[in-house]
Amino acid sequence: MRDSLTATKYRIAQYDTFRIPSKRDYLVKQIIKAKIDSQIKFLKSTNNPEFKEGITKLERSGQSEAVSSRYYFDCYAKLIDDRFEFTKRNSIRIEKKNATDVINALLNYGYAVLAGQISAYINGVGLDAFYGIMHKNHTSFQSLVYDMMEPFRWLVDYSVWKLSDAKSKNRISKKQYAYTRDGIVVLEYDLIRKFLELLERTFQKERRYHYRHSAFTKDGLKSVQEITIAKILVQNLAEFCIGKQSEFGIYSNLR
Repeated sequence: MRDSLTATKYRIAQYDTFRIPSKRDYLVKQIIKAKIDSQIKFLKSTNNPEFKEGITKLERSGQSEAVSSRYYFDCYAKLIDDRFEFTKRNSIRIEKKNATDVINALLNYGYAVLAGQISAYINGVGLDAFYGIMHKNHTSFQSLVYDMMEPFRWLVDYSVWKLSDAKSKNRISKKQYAYTRDGIVVLEYDLIRKFLELLERTFQKERRYHYRHSAFTKDGLKSVQEITIAKILVQNLAEFCIGKQSEFGIYSNLR
């Protein structure tokens, strides 16, 4: 955690920035664009010919998050074996206890883990996690965490898909989850352990990324872990708020 004076400086700048409609709209636009770009890149990486139409729709969805999410999960559902009975997302909220199928249960669990990581970055910089841009502000809801994790949800989606893949040695077994009388899925410890191990490996995967600290390299790029890019994003937001950066970009810097 930064010293109290620096944290106060960032938070005041955050409040002032988010209250300006033009700046708030700009930040929202950048976040949604990054989220849609990440979804498109993930779907393309699967090399599934069935996704051509869905990807085209995503590319044309503009800044409509609701529309793009529908197109995305229509494709994502095709990646999941029918035996898991996954047809759509149950909820956009991070709620571990409301899933009626194992895929939604794992997505919820993974998003909660991702949220915890993003929350640590936000609090570490000194921003107010409860004061967001896109999601509704509430005293018990870390809305900025939801905002900042949007472009990185695909890391969880990818991990759940890999765990459900018939080719995976650690594929989900029906013995690893159960149902309550109300039809809610309960994950067994062994499945949670395997999922967390896979999720951690996914977070730690590296890609070539362009940012100021890699300026000394020959091509201006540096290998950076996926989850570290989320940390860089949070720092970029803080610096945008105090006026140190004139632009707020996420995947526009990826090569």
